[in-house]
Amino acid sequence: MISFTFLPRTDDPSWDADDLSGAPARTLTADDLTFHYFSSDVVINDGLNEIQLRTPGLPVIDFILMLVQMRREVALFGESTVESSQTQDAITAVRTEDTVELSYSFSGAISRISLHDLREAPRGALESAFKVLFSANGDLRFNRYLIELADLVQSG
Repeated sequence: MISFTFLPRTDDPSWDADDLSGAPARTLTADDLTFHYFSSDVVINDGLNEIQLRTPGLPVIDFILMLVQMRREVALFGESTVESSQTQDAITAVRTEDTVELSYSFSGAISRISLHDLREAPRGALESAFKVLFSANGDLRFNRYLIELADLVQSG
């Protein structure tokens, strides 16, 4: 089983509920959440490896969208390369029957996970993301974009 942990960047003031540049958390847009707020480091645990993605410019939601796109492309084409919007950190996935091999531009590790685990990866990552986001700012629970994103991720 693959899992994801998001570690808020201390150099990103948006993690402080009082420092969203005057914008209420519930009104932040897709653009705000994908490109400007809530940057984190990511720890990917594939059961054998703990892969660290450390970058000052990776908003949590950008990473979730990467996983959603990867899941979609692997289902359609059997492979995918997705990259973060601002830092171009990439994950490549290649499916062979019921197994998916993941390689990373930011690590020499290779992860081998089941196709089922890849399908579930965005859901698990979103759950982890929501834990850290909602603990930083409870009003994010009422953000329309995040509610719609949860529906998109759940629909698979």
